[in-house]
Amino acid sequence: MKIAFIEPSASEANVYSKLHMPLLGPIYLGTILKNRGHEVVVYNEDIYKPDYSRVDADIIGISILTSTAKRGYEIAKQFPKEKVIIGGVHASLLPDEALQFARQVVIGEAEEVIVGIVEGSIQDPVVQGIPVQDLDSLPQPDFSLVKGYKKRPLIMPISTSRGCPFDCTFCSVTKMFGREYRFRSAGSVIKEFLALNTDSIFFCDDNFTANPQRTRTLLELMAKNRVRSWSCQVRCDIAKDEEFLTLMSKAGCSVVCVGFESVNAKTLKAYQKKQSLDDIINAIRSFHRKKIKIHGMFVLGSDDDNKHTIWETLKFGLKQKIDTLQMTILTPFPGTKVYADLRREKRIFSQDWDLYDGQHVVFKPKLLSARELQSNVAQAYLKFYSLSRFFILLVKLHFRNAMFRLMGYRIVRQWLQSNHKMHWLPESNISSHPVI
Repeated sequence: MKIAFIEPSASEANVYSKLHMPLLGPIYLGTILKNRGHEVVVYNEDIYKPDYSRVDADIIGISILTSTAKRGYEIAKQFPKEKVIIGGVHASLLPDEALQFARQVVIGEAEEVIVGIVEGSIQDPVVQGIPVQDLDSLPQPDFSLVKGYKKRPLIMPISTSRGCPFDCTFCSVTKMFGREYRFRSAGSVIKEFLALNTDSIFFCDDNFTANPQRTRTLLELMAKNRVRSWSCQVRCDIAKDEEFLTLMSKAGCSVVCVGFESVNAKTLKAYQKKQSLDDIINAIRSFHRKKIKIHGMFVLGSDDDNKHTIWETLKFGLKQKIDTLQMTILTPFPGTKVYADLRREKRIFSQDWDLYDGQHVVFKPKLLSARELQSNVAQAYLKFYSLSRFFILLVKLHFRNAMFRLMGYRIVRQWLQSNHKMHWLPESNISSHPVI
């Protein structure tokens, strides 16, 4: 059979569309089906957008996030419904919605059920995925299935675990992968790591160091076979282990993405992050001592945040010399505690999924207006990703940080040009003035 998997693009510019890193889900599924003898292609719209009227496939598999759901449904409507299967995080959270556009919807992990769906032994309209217990049993993802991947520089993702025992109120990860950690063996990971022909590798686990003993074994193998640098996502607490950070640096870690979330102690408690501001500062200094750069991620707009919080976040990022800064606006993704609370309080004013990308305010904050939250975050972004800071970094020969400041500047300017009227906000929040 001919199968096409599609990862829709988001409606607006964001850092992920610029970095060209495909989701692993469709590639895993495509690899499994290719190994079964099927003809498979994976389309990532940020890498290659096909003419769908010319796509010849027996089955169309579409993987959607909340921010790409509307685009995914638009794509689905271009094919006969009996050909379309929809999965991904958003479909797992709202399967009945997705089923309006597909013959079948998969909830959760699809690797154990995809063959049955494609070959017809599983015909239920809503299919409950089966968590993969032995992650080593999964095939090495075949990135050559991604149309256009040789012509665009990709950041190659590697997944070494699934699940997360933490329960941050704004996160939907556990709804997709559960709250129990499952890990690949270090040997399986290093085999994939060494096989990838790229200098840009990202360990996309929500917490790469969740099992320090297993990760230590992996790092030791990477240090022995060091051929390239890599980046990953971690929590603050790993920075307390000096020996572990030394090993990360020796193994080639160049950047860590850390969910600091807030500089507001009340917000950290509300998010159930189980970390303090002192933990955050210690983590930043510890990583920098090991020459590991930091992408600091913050979520703004909790019930304890006000305008002051936004600017304190910017000041904190600059003072602590965070290399790149992400100030996401709190987004009530379906299935999360934040969504349930805000919906119960009737504070969500838009369910236009295009806006659920961490860049748009879609609810009424408590301590400032939606417009104030939106405009102040935009202004703070411009302060951090300014051309003047780009040139300063360039003069100091900090080329990587300079490149990302320039990229950030362009993304923010493009976003402002598209959103300066903030038309999606309620009437009481709309002003005749632009965002900045």
